[in-house]
Amino acid sequence: MTKARHVLCYVAIAGVLPYLLLKIVWVAGGTLGATDPTFLREPAMIAGNAFTAFMDLVAILVVLAFTYDWGQRLPAWLVLFPIWVGTGFLAPIALSSPVIGLNLAMEPGDGAQLATWVTPVVYGSFAWQGFTLPAAFLLYARARWPHVFTGTAPRGPVGVGTGAGAVLALATGLAHVWWAIVPGDGVNVASRFLDGVHGVLALAAAGAVLTLAGRRLRGRLVLAWTGSGVMFAWGFWAVFTAVAMAGDTDPVHLVLACVQALGGVLLALGLPGTARSVARERAFQPTREAAAQG
Repeated sequence: MTKARHVLCYVAIAGVLPYLLLKIVWVAGGTLGATDPTFLREPAMIAGNAFTAFMDLVAILVVLAFTYDWGQRLPAWLVLFPIWVGTGFLAPIALSSPVIGLNLAMEPGDGAQLATWVTPVVYGSFAWQGFTLPAAFLLYARARWPHVFTGTAPRGPVGVGTGAGAVLALATGLAHVWWAIVPGDGVNVASRFLDGVHGVLALAAAGAVLTLAGRRLRGRLVLAWTGSGVMFAWGFWAVFTAVAMAGDTDPVHLVLACVQALGGVLLALGLPGTARSVARERAFQPTREAAAQG
């Protein structure tokens, strides 16, 4: 297990570096890969490049925490929040990578702003991270919270916040599926497939949290974790880019992004409580068994 964690750590970091180095060059004023360097000077691009470079630096720190003993001693939220957001950003791209790759091969772009090699490098880095970072986290979580992978969620009603999050997940999931199915002007196959993945993951998250009670956590927790992370990360990113572009966004999509991000947060807030309940159930189980035998 330790060897696998070390291998995954540095394999994941290798996938982070191409994107991170490109962003550092751009933030520092370089024009590597830009056929029209002027757009890199726009305030929205500067802010976006700095923010995404910071995110990849955090990704490297987090994967190191997953690998070495000091990471086991960190407060849970310090590792859970960034990998939750990272999983949310990367999972749809990783799952859609074959379609994105095919679309890039068929429509390489006209090179108006970026050299043709930039987009494949960026999406290749995203896909690499999308598979390796969650895998590294899985090994870390199995070592730190083994009860989550073997325990059963206690029976009981769904909380108000979780229920509200499930409703918002259902609404945003159906919206994304609709956009994936209904043709739109200028929308390529990869974008529609990504919308479909977003929609399916949101619907899966809603279904997972509503059926946790009395069930084994493992599979449903993965769906709830991933789906809620996707909702928050991409909802937040849509709002962030809309603010950076000073309102150059469809109001309907902006409202949906806010609803989506809120739904992701509400779904995620219920997961730690469920995990703690499982831990308490397992702690009391020997006492119950002894009482039953006595």
